[in-house]
Amino acid sequence: MKLQKNWFSFLTVVLLTILVGMGMVNAPTTARAAKNQPTASFTVAPELPADNAKQVDYFQFKVKPAQKRVLVLKVTNNSSKTNTFDITPRLASTNANGILDYGTNNTNAKLPAQLDQLISPAHTRSVKVLGKHTVKVPYKFTAPAKSFKGLMLGGFTIAEHNADKRTGSKKATGVVAKVQYVIGLEFYNNLEANQSAPQVKIHRAGYQLAQARPTVTLGMANQTPGLVAKGKLKLNLNDAKRKKIMSFTKDQMTFAPQSQFILNLDLKNKQLAAGHYTLDGALTAKGGYSWAIHRSFTVTNAQANNVRKHAANFGPRKTWKDYLMDIIIGLAVLVLLYELVKWIRKHLGNK
Repeated sequence: MKLQKNWFSFLTVVLLTILVGMGMVNAPTTARAAKNQPTASFTVAPELPADNAKQVDYFQFKVKPAQKRVLVLKVTNNSSKTNTFDITPRLASTNANGILDYGTNNTNAKLPAQLDQLISPAHTRSVKVLGKHTVKVPYKFTAPAKSFKGLMLGGFTIAEHNADKRTGSKKATGVVAKVQYVIGLEFYNNLEANQSAPQVKIHRAGYQLAQARPTVTLGMANQTPGLVAKGKLKLNLNDAKRKKIMSFTKDQMTFAPQSQFILNLDLKNKQLAAGHYTLDGALTAKGGYSWAIHRSFTVTNAQANNVRKHAANFGPRKTWKDYLMDIIIGLAVLVLLYELVKWIRKHLGNK
């Protein structure tokens, strides 16, 4: 009897140890701050003009039609080795999350001017900087030829040359640090005290893959010559029987002036069957503005099959060690159950 109790206790300890090791039972942990973190390999700062807005660390100024000036960026190489840095000017756009973005150039025809009319050179520029040196990089700026309402937003993105390729080979080592700076550019003719209500258009909805994930999409456009800020979106996805399938909520959305974009609504790996669906809800923004949303869309058999075929499985892939651990746990559970049944039969069977 004593031997049986010891065997039972031993199996219990083994099972708990395995569960703790796999993270299935919460165990106390200690968080430690990272030490000796490396400093940024480079820094960037704008050389602000005399008429720049006060208390801001980016370009922000008033312009007259066709006014010319030179914008200067100061790139400092903190490394002891010579490095090359890529500088890319862009006009602000809105990304698939509904956030102001300088990673993609806005080419909307309704903008007062296009990038190549405003900044020269307008393409990506590679600048070589000696170790422990600073280089001033000038850009020619020309304001739109005609007076315009609202404001224009742009920016200069600065990163190490071929940073994506170099960090890609180091992903297996753990955390990959990629330093990138964006120096904003904001200019205007006159800022009206009482601005008119923003015009936000909601276009058609759809269903597709986005980054290999099942996604409902919603076409949107800010047709305002200014920012639409503090946007909040609340939507319900319903099927043809008006049954709610999923709810979507997005906060702190910011739409760039005169930008069109496709908003992605992640389905959390849930796939839609072929059929009819609706998106119902509302978008609100700073200033008390609101837009009701009701958009229907159809998922065809071809779309449903395409998503089903190409959607990625984002769950962790099991290794042979994981399968071995599953087998050990299963055997331990079976033995525990067997011993428990024997104990119950012995002590309670007669009663």
